Amino acid sequence: MNLRYALLSLLVPVVAFAGELSYSITTAAADYLKRDIEPGEDHFASVAGPFNGVKAATVPTATYAIPTPLGQHWLLKDADVKISGSFEISPLSIRPALKAEFTPVPFLVFDAGGSVGTGWNPLGFNGMSIYNPAKAEYEALTPFKHYYYDLWATATFQFDLGAVIEGDWNHLVMLASYQWIYKAITGVDDGEIWEWQVIPGEANGWQYYVTGVLGYKMPLTLSMIGFMAEFYGHFDRADFAKRYKGFDGEFMWIDLSFLMEFTLSKKDNLKALFTFEGDRSFATPHESSDEEPFLVRTGREWSFYRIALSWEHNF
Repeated sequence: MNLRYALLSLLVPVVAFAGELSYSITTAAADYLKRDIEPGEDHFASVAGPFNGVKAATVPTATYAIPTPLGQHWLLKDADVKISGSFEISPLSIRPALKAEFTPVPFLVFDAGGSVGTGWNPLGFNGMSIYNPAKAEYEALTPFKHYYYDLWATATFQFDLGAVIEGDWNHLVMLASYQWIYKAITGVDDGEIWEWQVIPGEANGWQYYVTGVLGYKMPLTLSMIGFMAEFYGHFDRADFAKRYKGFDGEFMWIDLSFLMEFTLSKKDNLKALFTFEGDRSFATPHESSDEEPFLVRTGREWSFYRIALSWEHNF
């Protein structure tokens, strides 16, 4: 036992000085545009107004990076592990998170983590609520009595043409990632529908989140333009109770975004996102998402969905 403690006493200082600690803060805001909801099969819905909802959050993050070189080859010598903790604060919720990330080679990243948070419902905005099927409406859950939580693992492939062909104007970047994620709210029975951070129609269960990005980086203030595609949903429609059968629990959401990144300084960057979304389309005309769990999905409704800005400052 004494020998083990002696070895640990030698190891701890090495680990403590081997890594690098960094800090950042990200503030993001999104405006969700109002659309004309139309029944039917696949179609495009027109914009009905500039505002249907808003979401904003500030996330301070601390990251500890530990070099873990796997050899002297240029592909392996920069391998590292990053441990990061963050604390998301928004007008509707708070949510701390912890993540571990491993980059064995420059083009592969693996990470895993989780978060837990609670929310409230001021001024009619639903931070955390549950669907009441008897009243066909969402009702507030009690903050700090109910908690949202998620657990995830992600594999990411990333590539920059500039690593192969040198030059400031040769940075064609590509990224593809696949995430397994479990989402739930404590005290909510499996199969019931809930809402978290103004996103309705959720239920406890395993989900997937697939992302693809194609971008072009430039040595300018406007440092990148690109296209991002996101595909996400539940693996199993059984995550939703049988009474919501027509809602189609296995529906795959699709977000298609044009993105821009501005490098404002060595420590600051601003991202802008303009998103078209493929949402559920139903057979029955309706006015709000409160009616949707009992409707029958018949197709996909495309709309200009969101304008989002994200500012990041590194200390």
